[in-house]
Parts: sequence; C-alpha cells; structure tokens
Amino acid sequence: MNLLLTPFLWFKREFIPFRTLDRYLFLDFFKTFLGTLIMLTSMIVIYKFTDVMKYLVSSKVNQTHVYLHVLYSLPSMVDQVVAPALMFSVCFVIGQFSVNKELVAMMVAGVSFIRIITPILLFGIAMWLIMTLFGQTVVIPANKKAQIEFSIMAKGSNRLIDFVYQLHIKGKKGFYYVYWIDEKENTVKGGFNYIEIKPDGHPTYTVSSQKAKFIPSPHSWVLYDAEEVRFNENLELVSRIKYPEKTYDFPEDLAYFSKPIRNPEEMNFFELADEIESRITKGIPFRNVIIQQHMAFAMPLMAFVVVTLGALAGAITKRSAGVASLGLTIAVVLLYYILNSTAKTLAENGALPIWIGMWMTPVIFTSAAYFLYRRMNI
Repeated sequence: MNLLLTPFLWFKREFIPFRTLDRYLFLDFFKTFLGTLIMLTSMIVIYKFTDVMKYLVSSKVNQTHVYLHVLYSLPSMVDQVVAPALMFSVCFVIGQFSVNKELVAMMVAGVSFIRIITPILLFGIAMWLIMTLFGQTVVIPANKKAQIEFSIMAKGSNRLIDFVYQLHIKGKKGFYYVYWIDEKENTVKGGFNYIEIKPDGHPTYTVSSQKAKFIPSPHSWVLYDAEEVRFNENLELVSRIKYPEKTYDFPEDLAYFSKPIRNPEEMNFFELADEIESRITKGIPFRNVIIQQHMAFAMPLMAFVVVTLGALAGAITKRSAGVASLGLTIAVVLLYYILNSTAKTLAENGALPIWIGMWMTPVIFTSAAYFLYRRMNI
C-alpha cells in the first residue's frame, strides 16, 4: 500500500504548495506557450480565409456558410499547432535559462535537472490526455459541421461533391449495384440492381430497374420499369416478370448508398467501432478505421514527446535561444510528421502491423529523448 502511495506522497511533498522556482519557470513557459499557440492558430486562420475566399465571390448560397466553415475548422487548427507550440515554448524557455546561466545556478543550489523540468513534463502528460479528450469531444464534431458547411458552399458554386456513381455494395440480405444517386429526390437514377442471397449462398431472385425511389415512411423502395427474375434451389429459372412499377422492402435506405464510406477522421472512438462493424457488413475494407482508433491516442502523445525533447534540447542550447528553438521545433515536428505519415501508410497497406505502424514514431522519439538525457552531463 505504501508503495502505491509513494508517487502521490512525493508529488505532495514537492509541489504542494507550488514552490517559487516552479512558479518562476512554469509560468514563463506557460505564457510563451499561450502566445505561440495564438500566433500559430491566427496564421492558419488567415490562410484558411484566403483559401475559401473564392466561395465568398462565386457561391450562390448565403455567405454565412463560409464564415461558419472557418469557425468550425478552428478546433482542428488548434489541434494541429499544439505540439509545435509546446516544442517551441519549452525549448525557448529552457534554452533562455541555459544561456543566461540560470539553469546552472539552480543545479548548483542542489536541484536536479529532472526536478527543474518536472512541472513542464507533467504539463506535457496532461496535454496528452487533454488533447485526446479535446480531439474526441470537440475537434471531431466540429469537423463534421465544417464539412457540412463546405458541402453547402461547394454545391452553391456548382461543384460536384458527395457524388456517387456506379457503386457495388453488400447489404444485409444481398448485393446492390447502383448508378447515380439524386439525394434531393431520394432517387437512384440510371440503374438499380439487386440480388438477394440466402444464408447458404444461393440466390433467391434478382431485380433490375432504370430508376428506384426510396420512401422513408413507410420504409420501402419503389422500382420503375423493373424486371424480376426468380430461381429455385437448383438455380433453375422459375419466372421472369416485368413491372412498370413495384414496391420492395429492401432493408437499406438511401443514405446507405449515398455515403457508403464515412471518413474515419470525422468519427470518435465509439463511432469508429460501429463503422468497423458496418464495413464488415458491407464488405468494405476497414483497416484504415482500426488505424484511426490507434491514432486517437497515439497522435496526442506527440504533446509529451516534444515537451521532453524540447526540454533536453533547450538545456544544451549555447546560442540565441529564440533562433535555436525555432530551428529545433521545425526539424523535430517535421521529422515526427514524416515518420508518422510513412508508418501510417505502411500500416494501411499491410506492410507493417497496425500496432507497430501507429506507435513506432512515439517510441522512437521517446527513446531518442532518453538516449539524449543519458548522454548529457546534467
């Protein structure tokens, strides 16, 4: 029991109340972090506005949708710049303390380097958890709304979006092959084909038509110029009948075809689990959905990784802290994203197991931080 309480007792002894040294270092870091976060986010907002400016001119819909799209994209922008802001801030502050010899004075006073940066490391762990929760509860719902606003903007500019053409997909009881979907009219045009399959794999009947309209209430499909072909257990033709119009009770609705593959990046962890089951039913590959489940926790871990590397890199800074911090931030963040993107691609293509692909980059950078610390004489 005492062993379990040891970390908590140590934390209480060291940080409650917050020491002057901790306040001095942490508040300096936190103010730099907030300023950097606001500056980087503002730069992305400006870029976003310039990117969607064409819709303010060409779109026939209310221009409010353009501003709402940028507003709903804001949480995603913050999520993107948290890691670079953390890396720059901790590297800059620790580097400034190192250049001004304040770091040396603290260690001469008997405070170890690890103890000096512990508040920042704890903040990095907290940011990992916060950004994981923030991504699941704020970023993903906001991204969905941003995509809806973008669709309205794009359609108002006469651009094709959410367009489905010639889709072959598995349903609960059979297989569909549909052509063009007109969501405004709840209709499939150009061709609607269906084959019902028994549990033993034998076909029951097939039906094809030029147009099919979905009726939400009661749930049904009306097929026009339909031809129905039925088979017996020996796969022999039983009947072939043409109908000018006939109603069927297919279990799927129009949304099943209009959005057969949802974007995993727009789903939270629980929705990803449901999407895996849905794709299994539809016969659609779902490896990228499993990868996104890992990404939900692995990517926010970057917050802790860059804080650790930034603190160590700042400690050995001998030149201007600002220039060194900027260069190190760009190099580390860029390398992290390149390695992570490469590992993700390899995992999606099956060249790497998903676990290895998604956790390889954090492990490599954490190991590099530990190796750097062991080599440092602090």
